[in-house]
Amino acid sequence: MINLLNLIDSNKCFELVRLMRWGETVTCLLCGCTHVIKQGFDESQPERQRYKCKHCQFPFDDLTGTIFAGHHQPLVVWILALYLMGLNLSNNQIAQRMCS
Repeated sequence: MINLLNLIDSNKCFELVRLMRWGETVTCLLCGCTHVIKQGFDESQPERQRYKCKHCQFPFDDLTGTIFAGHHQPLVVWILALYLMGLNLSNNQIAQRMCS
């Protein structure tokens, strides 16, 4: 069960993405290798972990290859919007709740 209060904390939001995406073992998105090293964090989103595959040298991060990659909105905003959509709210209702 996902606790909504955890989704408004950016660190916990990224932890949830990592857990749902990889579980305990991060795997290279290019070759599938499990020999991955951490490469620091993103400058604009310090909670966003960077990785590099030791086998193929492919650099990636928590959001690479996801629907959240390449967007200017923080991950927390996307996750909250998806949660509200799951409540079957209209776009106007979601916008009102996101802006208040």
